[in-house]
Amino acid sequence: MSIEGRSAAVKLEAVTKKFGAVAAVDTVDLLIEPGTLVTLLGPSGCGKTTTLRMIAGLEAPSSGRVVIGGKDVTLLPPNERDVSMVFQSYALFPHMTVMENVSYGLRESELSRDAQKAKAREGLALVGLAGYDERLPSELSGGQQQRVAVARALVLEPQVLLFDEPLSNLDAKLRRKMREDIREIQLKLGLTAVYVTHDQEEALAVSDKIVVMNKGRIAQQGTPADLYERPADAFVADFIGSANLVPAEIVARDQTGVTVALGLTKLVLRNTGITGDKVFLVIRPSGVTLDGETGKTGTLPAKVARATYLGSHWEYTLEAAGQPIFVTQPVGKRFAAGAHVQMELDTSQLALVARP
Repeated sequence: MSIEGRSAAVKLEAVTKKFGAVAAVDTVDLLIEPGTLVTLLGPSGCGKTTTLRMIAGLEAPSSGRVVIGGKDVTLLPPNERDVSMVFQSYALFPHMTVMENVSYGLRESELSRDAQKAKAREGLALVGLAGYDERLPSELSGGQQQRVAVARALVLEPQVLLFDEPLSNLDAKLRRKMREDIREIQLKLGLTAVYVTHDQEEALAVSDKIVVMNKGRIAQQGTPADLYERPADAFVADFIGSANLVPAEIVARDQTGVTVALGLTKLVLRNTGITGDKVFLVIRPSGVTLDGETGKTGTLPAKVARATYLGSHWEYTLEAAGQPIFVTQPVGKRFAAGAHVQMELDTSQLALVARP
């Protein structure tokens, strides 16, 4: 008996969900390719969890269609959709053993009791919990409980696996390990997975595609690199990774590049087709090199307002171009608060978005 991914495409067609007069999800069109992990990312109240629940069948769309594996499932209940969901709260039965929890969903299958146990053991082995059959959830750590929840979902061999903020109850170090494990299992089994999180780093780490949502709509979708390097607007730039949005102005254009004025400093960036001259220059914290030498050409003068040592690197808040700018530097780049420095900007890590 083997657990194999039976991945299917998920398609949302003009899906809207209203609660009274409020549209929690507003005319969302989305295609999730088979065998990919797609993350719905955004702040609280953006509609990401409601979208996931409509895929699961836990919420009914007010309008639009949900299609899984080419089949319209809009009106079908959860148990007829061939999807499994891993919840934020794990939702384990406290009085049942690990084996009983994992095999619970197989009770209505045509498998014999022995076959159900064999499949459950295979699921536990897949998540690194072989030999934990007889333990109760209370005897497990938070990370182990999450693994049990993943195993319980996997043994059902769903066409689509859904994750609702699965790591939010874990500490930072364990979150990193669990996200790597979830991604490894998803790739190994070729599963179609839809993953909801508000954690940008988590989304960047696990996703084939990220869908950034804002106020019930899709603000932008693409690969992690697309969204990080080429944000569509100020909201996406600010939400995907840390970013400084610095007001600037385009003073010249040609087919290949644009010249941007930032105070007395001018930068030449690639022409992305942005219209209008008033823009935000998106400066990533890692895209800046600080130098204590003053008067260097092509750099931006700044003053260190705050210096924070974090072991592996320094974090600096600078005063530059009339506003605070947050940057990170290697441990060897040490400057005291109040120091005057020069910011050398890596143009390959800069982006431009329209300024309202």
